[in-house]
Amino acid sequence: MSAVLLATLLIASVTARRNAGASIARGLATTTERVQDLMGTRERELRGKLAIFVEPGERRGLMQRDSAGGEDFLDQVQEAATSTGADWVQATNGEGILLARSDVVSAGPVDLSGSALVSGALLGHPTSGFGVAADTALFQAVAVPLLRALSDSTTAFGAMMGVRYLDTSFVAELGAATGSEIALFILPIDSTQPPRIIAASAALRDRPALARVVADWRRARAMLPLEMGDGAQVVLSPEERSARPPDPAHLAIDGTDYVGQGRYFLSASGQEVGGFVALRSLDAELALFRRFRNIMLAAGLGGLLLVFALSGWLAGRIARPVQVLVAATRRASEGDYAAELPASRGDEIGQLADAVRRLLADLLEKQQLVDYLGGGSGGRSLRFDGVGATMPMAMAGAALEVGSLLGDRYRITQVLGAGGMGMVYKALDQALGEPVAVKTLRPDFLQTDPTAVDRFKSEIRLARKISHRNVVRTHDLGEAEGMLFITMELVEGRTLKDLIHSRGRLPAQAVLPIAKQLCRALEVAHEAGVIHRDIKPQNLVVEPDGVLKVMDFGIARLTSGTSGMTQAGMVVGTPEYMAPEQLLGDDVDPRVDIYAAGAVLYECLTGRVPFPAESAITLIAKVLEEVPPSPAELVPGVPRALASLVLRCLAKDRDDRPRSAGELHDLLERAGEGAVAGGELPANGRLDPAGALG
Repeated sequence: MSAVLLATLLIASVTARRNAGASIARGLATTTERVQDLMGTRERELRGKLAIFVEPGERRGLMQRDSAGGEDFLDQVQEAATSTGADWVQATNGEGILLARSDVVSAGPVDLSGSALVSGALLGHPTSGFGVAADTALFQAVAVPLLRALSDSTTAFGAMMGVRYLDTSFVAELGAATGSEIALFILPIDSTQPPRIIAASAALRDRPALARVVADWRRARAMLPLEMGDGAQVVLSPEERSARPPDPAHLAIDGTDYVGQGRYFLSASGQEVGGFVALRSLDAELALFRRFRNIMLAAGLGGLLLVFALSGWLAGRIARPVQVLVAATRRASEGDYAAELPASRGDEIGQLADAVRRLLADLLEKQQLVDYLGGGSGGRSLRFDGVGATMPMAMAGAALEVGSLLGDRYRITQVLGAGGMGMVYKALDQALGEPVAVKTLRPDFLQTDPTAVDRFKSEIRLARKISHRNVVRTHDLGEAEGMLFITMELVEGRTLKDLIHSRGRLPAQAVLPIAKQLCRALEVAHEAGVIHRDIKPQNLVVEPDGVLKVMDFGIARLTSGTSGMTQAGMVVGTPEYMAPEQLLGDDVDPRVDIYAAGAVLYECLTGRVPFPAESAITLIAKVLEEVPPSPAELVPGVPRALASLVLRCLAKDRDDRPRSAGELHDLLERAGEGAVAGGELPANGRLDPAGALG
């Protein structure tokens, strides 16, 4: 845990420094924007007030007369300074000669025509820029023309310039607005002299260090001019406008780590006269992280002690349920499925316990089925009569002799049964050395049914699409001496029909595992796009270990429709187990197999089909019109939840049946759980082989 804590702090430190750098960069960019906005606002405000002061009127006439007659202009500029809020105002005549300056009583006639500010205003438009006074003060200035109207134009008879200093109060205003430390500098006329810091935030006491930083940035060309916007008369070069602002630089001043940037202030002629430096403290940005780091270190030490205290409790809380589950699986391997499991909860242990609980329930059901199959009459047998409606051997046509070789590969060892389409044999696959079942097609069947060959080929094509432990696996299709045959998995067991005949009816505990396995087989077939269409007890084989096998896909078809073998309106299947829509020759979907499964379960629980009838017409009428009695009414021991589910499967309207085999499986599980909870089924008792539990 300590290693994780140290690694976390290291990663957090790197992340904090990266985030602090990004935050500082954003703060410096915001400071630069704020300076630009503030400079622009001050310039527009001063320009606007000067323009109002010199608007046409009585004052304009007075100024024009004084300018032309050489009268004292001092009163005018002093009034202008008061009106505009400028630190001082000066005025010139049309030749750029200074007439008066508000803060100098006896300003002499000085030629200012060489100043870009004055010359620009004398050309008839306002100008602005920055300047240096007495090499010690930095100011922002705006000059406006004094215009007189002629008959067809206007001309400037002089210029008035207002000045506002950039000083300590300006620095304090910027610092409060941006959260940055600010310093102002001027650049001496002598470029060999270092920049001079004229104002700085209180935290920046080491002004020589600041001056060295500005000098280093200037030599490295690490500063750009401050772009003033539309109010400025300075036009930056394309190179300056396209230049990327320099990255913030790291520096140490007064023992504090800073990150800073600087910008130049330009005169009206575009000369660099001074500028500002914006700094943000890296230490201040990291202060929160450092407090967090110290808290984490303290909490980590305390956490280690707490972890040691809780680890034993947590280990026990996790280990004990796992030990119970391990013990339950060991007992299950010995045939005991009634272990007490941990209560369900929302974590992974709870999910594992639920999975083991379901597994034990399935094993218990299957064991009960195996016990039932092994008791009573009939015992274990090796049969394969789930190949369609059985028929007498004499009707099956010519049979292959035991010992004969079919297709130079399959040695016939035993006759297993006869079906409506041909014979079924046990054979030895001499190529693989494994026993298989061989199903042949009667030659005379080909003559009476033109679609028989196609249906026979369809059986293997469809059956090979399905691979599941509850479906008889089909191997191959062959032809020998004009005889078609398929080879398939050899199943040891009894058909469900034979089991019902020998036992009369099956107890619910035996029916539930059979029903769930049937659902799994149908679910896989339907997902492959195959509808069986002939689910019946004769096609369901129960092996001695309780595994159910679904057989005979000979009349199955893809859910996408027929392929020409089943004509429109042709009824295929066994009527006792056929859904109404199948009897009527309508289009079918997987819910016909749900209906047939319900009919099979009905027969298992009651020992009779849902609609006993003496003739096919009577049977069809009953299927279409009547509702069979509930299995719970015929056999009182049948759980009512299970009986209701069977009747739902037998609904006339397919929309009233379970929507899929998977849904039917889940409903069977809930019906079985509800029956146990209601006391209708023994939770862990053994089945009476004679079916006394019903």
